[in-house]
Amino acid sequence: MSKDTNKIHWTKPLYDSFVSDAILTDLEKKVLYARVWEKDKWTITSMSLEFNVSRSTINNCIANIRRKYDYLSSLNPDKYPERQKVNRN
Repeated sequence: MSKDTNKIHWTKPLYDSFVSDAILTDLEKKVLYARVWEKDKWTITSMSLEFNVSRSTINNCIANIRRKYDYLSSLNPDKYPERQKVNRN
């Protein structure tokens, strides 16, 4: 069974401008950094243990980051390209 997900192709300039424009909380910044630059190191569970929050809080953080990105993308599509559809098996 395949699952379609949306992926952002992060670059350092895109990451930096998103962090400054999105008004992220400290936890959202930590989660985003972990998922973008250290994705092989972290799982949802390991982030929840390291950041001392529940798995649900991490998942909500990820959803909030996606919403903020989608909002900024709708305002400025040249600066924030749409998330790409990726087929995961």
